[in-house]
Amino acid sequence: MTYITITMLIYQALIARTYGWSLQDYAFSVIPTSDGGYAVAGSTPNSVFGDFDPIAIKFTSSWGLSWAEIFAGMRWDVASSIIQTSDGGYAVAGWTESFGAGSSDFLVLKLTSSGALSWAETFGGGTNDEAYSIIQTSDGGYAVAGWTGSFGSGFWDFLVLKLTSSGGLSWAETFGGPSWDEAYSIVQTSDGGYAVAGYTENFGAGSGDCLILKLTSSGGLSWAKTFGGTAWDGAYSIVQTSDGGYMVAGRTASFGAGNYDVFLLKLDYLGALDWARTIGGPDDDIAYSVINTSDGGYAVVGMTASFGAGGGDYFIIKLTSSGNLAWVRTFGGLNYDVAYSIAQTTGGGYAVAGETSSFGVGSVDMLVLTLGSDGSYPGCVADCSPTVATPNPLTSNQSIGAACTPSITNPTPNITMPTPQITDACAPVDIGESDLRHGNRLTCSLFSGGIVFHSPADIGIRIYSADGRVAYSGQLRQGENRITLGQGVYLWIAGHYRGKAAVR
Repeated sequence: MTYITITMLIYQALIARTYGWSLQDYAFSVIPTSDGGYAVAGSTPNSVFGDFDPIAIKFTSSWGLSWAEIFAGMRWDVASSIIQTSDGGYAVAGWTESFGAGSSDFLVLKLTSSGALSWAETFGGGTNDEAYSIIQTSDGGYAVAGWTGSFGSGFWDFLVLKLTSSGGLSWAETFGGPSWDEAYSIVQTSDGGYAVAGYTENFGAGSGDCLILKLTSSGGLSWAKTFGGTAWDGAYSIVQTSDGGYMVAGRTASFGAGNYDVFLLKLDYLGALDWARTIGGPDDDIAYSVINTSDGGYAVVGMTASFGAGGGDYFIIKLTSSGNLAWVRTFGGLNYDVAYSIAQTTGGGYAVAGETSSFGVGSVDMLVLTLGSDGSYPGCVADCSPTVATPNPLTSNQSIGAACTPSITNPTPNITMPTPQITDACAPVDIGESDLRHGNRLTCSLFSGGIVFHSPADIGIRIYSADGRVAYSGQLRQGENRITLGQGVYLWIAGHYRGKAAVR
């Protein structure tokens, strides 16, 4: 008698999908939404109004298009960050050259759940001011971080704004020195204050260092710390960790194996260094986003030129809570592909957003990639083995900060509802997350020069090249099997499993 065990599966659609038009379209931020779907923000030149315009796109749980909205001016305007708000709508931050007081101003948009514009605000001065990160605060308002050339003590300074729920300005603070200081990420901390990450050319050990600020709830400076070496180092993303400390991701030219390496810093609640890691190869490897994961570890995305198929590939790194590598994946084509944002999905997998010049209909398209909880996407992603090191960056304490009063305007952008062209860079796959976790099915992934099969049992396999010839015939053993193949597209059959893989 045969017994069949039935388990409940959480299904996740694995996609590598482009969205865009004939020119250049970028996705800078991706989030999961309360209805099980996703939202993406970025920029596009696909309107009759400006050079580039902010775009927000809402997707269903299976990545079908719910709506897309462009908020256009007559010049260069960008959306760099999106969040879902407590009322079910969205808030978007970026910058605008079309509206406001200066060459560019902070731009904040509040949208309804259907993408309609509730309000828009600009904040700035006479020169350049750009926002890169927005969060909703515990009082229902917002905090926005970026940099300013209009206020402060230098060419560019950190600029942090606290807004009310209706977009009114509560306070604005600058932090910096006489040269360049740029903020790229902000989080609200468990004590009601804020932590901000970026880079500085004014303080620290080298030509550029990571600069991390801890602020009070009213914008006062609790502490400021730099981390780096003698070359250029910078931070692009920060999260607060479950122990009250912080995880920071960016890039370093002072440490590591290549020109730039992924630079990861784990700090305690006072900003002291718990540990640091560099991850990379001989070329440029950069981290743009880090998140806490449901297992207590971290996921990091960015770009690698050291591994993968092209001049730059998506670089997805999973770490344990202690900073050890769990797995590393790359995805890309022969040209330039960069991941800017990552979110964990309800099924425990990952959604990654960025840009691609290898796939799609334009010179650059938005690219969304989803992975299983173990980083797998059969036949689509490749694994790699980067060099991991434990550097000892130099640390310094700083005392900076000044209030400012930016000009505020209420712009009325032109709104269009476009329909992007959609292409698949890899064939979509429906997977059961418990299958992947427990090894109950055959899966495949790529490595440089071949295919990795994870088999639940001993199974015979045949692999065919695109012209129908048998490229490999043999036996898969239970567990991991690596098969070396030349560059090309292959069809494989193993028992009742079958699939397609492109070896780059």
